[in-house]
Amino acid sequence: MIRKKVSILGDSVSTYEGFTPDGFVFYGEWNARETGVASAKDTWWRKVIGVMGWKLARNNSMSGSLVAGRLLTSGTSIRRIKDLAANGMPDVILVAMGANDWGFSVLPEEFESEYRNMLQLLKLTYPDARIWCATLPEAEEPDQEYSFFNVDAVVSKRVYSDIIRKAAAEADLEIADLAAGGQSYQTIDGVHPNREGMQTLANLWISALKK
Repeated sequence: MIRKKVSILGDSVSTYEGFTPDGFVFYGEWNARETGVASAKDTWWRKVIGVMGWKLARNNSMSGSLVAGRLLTSGTSIRRIKDLAANGMPDVILVAMGANDWGFSVLPEEFESEYRNMLQLLKLTYPDARIWCATLPEAEEPDQEYSFFNVDAVVSKRVYSDIIRKAAAEADLEIADLAAGGQSYQTIDGVHPNREGMQTLANLWISALKK
């Protein structure tokens, strides 16, 4: 049986050294050790690929990247979107973007416009791929003072998840509604999952993909 090829368009949560673009990796040697995400097998996306019986085509996830901004690192970058086919045309694309737009306070109306633009580019570039758009699940704050974002200073994450749901539905794409059940995942800084958090994210993805 021919396995489906999957590509991933994501941010730092979906990175891992040796698998994602150099220079934009959160889960490098030091952070991998600190989070307990000791190998790529501990990431949410490798767990999903294993359960679904897929084959990784390309993981073009970049730490710090936003959907908005019209940069080479943005989700709307045509170069970045085309790179999803660097190892062959994907049958499935998993989009895990938007957390940095939320965290860096991109206005909801700008995020909506840019997210729609990203989805349009994905559909035009990969008309035969099944594209899944993930909402933004809540993250648990660790028992320490350091937080990656000042969550009290930004708009509710739920606003951005609502935009993702609406944009994906209107584009006739699949929604991986990770935020729907209200389940949070463990982190080291309020954003980046530790080993247990990666498993939670994987479970949420698998549940959505199997519906």
